[in-house]
Amino acid sequence: MPKRKQNKAIDWAGVERDYRAGVMGVREIARWYGISDTAVHKKAKAEGWERKPKPESPFVQAKTQRTVQAEILPPPSIKPEALSDRARGIAGRMLDELESVTSHLGEFEELICNEEGDPRRRQALLRAISLAERASTLKNLATAMKTLNEAAAPPGGKKDELQRRAEEVASRFGRRPQIAVDNTK
Repeated sequence: MPKRKQNKAIDWAGVERDYRAGVMGVREIARWYGISDTAVHKKAKAEGWERKPKPESPFVQAKTQRTVQAEILPPPSIKPEALSDRARGIAGRMLDELESVTSHLGEFEELICNEEGDPRRRQALLRAISLAERASTLKNLATAMKTLNEAAAPPGGKKDELQRRAEEVASRFGRRPQIAVDNTK
């Protein structure tokens, strides 16, 4: 937990506003204002602050209000080759988007810094276009492309060839050869 300086004034009005809003957790509020969560709890109890219940997300609200049952349809039969081709197309478009963000990075950073007033949101947006995030995205796309290419590869690799040869040799003997091991010695 960060230590706060003794001469720094605490914005208790801001703490109270965020506490009453109920959007942020007490630890997040404390970290934001540079105080301990215990101090926030004590101040809230002493002054009788009431927290609003956390708002439900629109998805949860819509889910609880829905009463109509939807019919579940089986997925259409899709050939694996067609599915991997579609996935390669999506991965290609995502690579194009990553290239666009990378080539216009300075413009995006300037736009975020000039237009976004909320410092938390500004930091989140800058983190989203950071080098670490772009590198992670590229790594994930490369892994996905590798997996798609392996899944779409036709059978007949080295293992299949070795298996075919072993069966060919075994057919000459009329039965599969067995290895006999004498463990009694």
